[in-house]
Amino acid sequence: MGTDIDGGVEIRPGGPGAPWELADLDLAALPRHYDAFGLLFGVCNFAGFAPVAAGRGLPPDASAGLLDRQLDAEAHDHSWVGWSELAGIDWRARAPRVDDRIHEYQLTGDGPRRTGKASRSMAWHEAAGADADPRGSSYPEGTEWRSGGRLWRVERLSHGDVLRADPDLRALLDGMRALAARHGDDNVRLVVWFDS
Repeated sequence: MGTDIDGGVEIRPGGPGAPWELADLDLAALPRHYDAFGLLFGVCNFAGFAPVAAGRGLPPDASAGLLDRQLDAEAHDHSWVGWSELAGIDWRARAPRVDDRIHEYQLTGDGPRRTGKASRSMAWHEAAGADADPRGSSYPEGTEWRSGGRLWRVERLSHGDVLRADPDLRALLDGMRALAARHGDDNVRLVVWFDS
């Protein structure tokens, strides 16, 4: 079992001082993408990003429609981020440290093809040694292991890596950008919470 996201996008059609309303953008399509959770909200931040909007809680002026969704007593790590903050993210910036998850590649004739992250891979343990620490942050950036057509590497992610890996996040940000063009950057925000 992992951590899932819920929440919604709110807009303030009347501008500053007006009440917030729940927009017609649904988070249900967002996958369990820990790199996005870590970058934006500091949740499941294995990649070591400096989060944009961690631990802010529910906004005190949250819309009734959003509050109606927040029924689960297991919800945690409530936070929110405005469109102006999201629009200001430097997508070329890199995490301050390496990813705790070691990246795994299949070696092909066209070069390495990323297959995932080897958090508990038996094949990685066979290549690195049974007592090897599985946390990428235990090794210098660029450390590699090779075995049986596979490559494992300790890497540092960029903010842009999060977008490239998650088309649903890109679609959500595109929807928020369109809302901001209509209502203004300071009148669009994403409010979230997580459950485990």
